[in-house]
Amino acid sequence: MASDPIWNLLSRTQILREPKRRLATFGSTHIDYHLISAVDELPDRTRVREGTVVAQRPQILTPSAFKERFEGFEDESAEFARWISTSYRDLLRGLEYNFRNQGLAARVVHDDPRLVADRMLADFDTRDVTDRAVIRCPDGAWSLALMKFTLDEAARSFPGHVRDLERRDMFSPDRGEGGRRRREVEALFDSARRDRSAIEALGRKLREYDFFKEYEDRFLSLF
Repeated sequence: MASDPIWNLLSRTQILREPKRRLATFGSTHIDYHLISAVDELPDRTRVREGTVVAQRPQILTPSAFKERFEGFEDESAEFARWISTSYRDLLRGLEYNFRNQGLAARVVHDDPRLVADRMLADFDTRDVTDRAVIRCPDGAWSLALMKFTLDEAARSFPGHVRDLERRDMFSPDRGEGGRRRREVEALFDSARRDRSAIEALGRKLREYDFFKEYEDRFLSLF
């Protein structure tokens, strides 16, 4: 492991702050992040990258190539996917997670990375900001550090997702009554896409079956 170049880079990565909330089971989650890196060969210079990772709602056992699970990262995603295939195999087989990195922006600060990080964390504490991630990592490995952090967030959220889905009988082969209701809801979605007058009936049925939170994104997209 010590000779693995990816592991060597990630071993120099520190999660200084992770968001308190977990990824949502039904619906997408936005994670704002700040990556802090020393600028190579420039003392007392820090590169700060900021952006948002959007974690799509987890899907049950849908096959997908690892390289298709990440959008908006750098070319290392395919190599990194091979590297994580052992560590995250159970997670990625049980539920499918897909992530998109968006709004990436970078700036250089004339100061030491530790001081930049300390000021940022103090500012977040003062303002009681709890939904931001702060990561210190090598400048050339920022994309790998961000991908690993994102997968670790999925791993932390995974047990809760399984419980939520089990409560709705989503893992059973026929899904019982829940399956019948979902087939009814899917039929209503098809009708609503063809005829907008059916949207009201779909909304009533989602509330009646207590499915609205689960299908909220799809329902709102009809508008």
